[in-house]
Amino acid sequence: MSLPIIKHPIYKLTIPSTEKVISYRPYTVQEEKLLLIVRLSEDIEEVIITLKQIIRNCVLDDINIDKLAMFDIEYIFVNIRKVSVSNIVELFYTEEDEKIPFMVDLEQVKVKFTESHSNRININTDIGIKMNYPNLSEILKLEFIANQTDVSATEIDDQLFEMFVNSIDSIYDNEKTYTDFTKEELRTFVLSLPVDSMSKIREFFDTMPVLEHIVKVKLPSGEMKEVKLKGLKDFFTF
Repeated sequence: MSLPIIKHPIYKLTIPSTEKVISYRPYTVQEEKLLLIVRLSEDIEEVIITLKQIIRNCVLDDINIDKLAMFDIEYIFVNIRKVSVSNIVELFYTEEDEKIPFMVDLEQVKVKFTESHSNRININTDIGIKMNYPNLSEILKLEFIANQTDVSATEIDDQLFEMFVNSIDSIYDNEKTYTDFTKEELRTFVLSLPVDSMSKIREFFDTMPVLEHIVKVKLPSGEMKEVKLKGLKDFFTF
């Protein structure tokens, strides 16, 4: 005898970077087990694969997860958690080795856009670069390398360089837009950029949209402390 099929509620969500509306469902025991892997694993590749699998399971529309920006992924996860468990989550702020609990309403958590931000970097009056946002794999790999105790500054710089190269969508000049190039050609092009263009490149990454929320936490002294929650590491409380 076949068992009854459980029907889950369906929700709508607008992806911040593309404004595409998608449908999704709450996560189930199956995804809860996958989330346990994410919490316990120290293998960055396993974490990335597992996070992608959870999104594929819960999002009901056909989306290319590898093309989603990191802040898209974070926003999707926050909303999935909101409808799966509760929109209210308990987090902790550490002050002098003391963990202070505080509550966050996920309904209020949004992606923050900087007005001056642009995905086009003008190298000079003739040449410019159109950027894509770094994806889940790029960001997590960079964070993983940066958090290693024995990592060198050169290794971090190399990973930042690769993330920049991988984020280039196209290159344009006054006559045409170039999209047909190899990864090696891109690396050569980036290495040939004038030094002063690096500040423009850094500005693109520094002003990217981000999942961010500010809360006030009451310290044991009675003082109110503003705490900024930012990104997956702060909101991944499934």
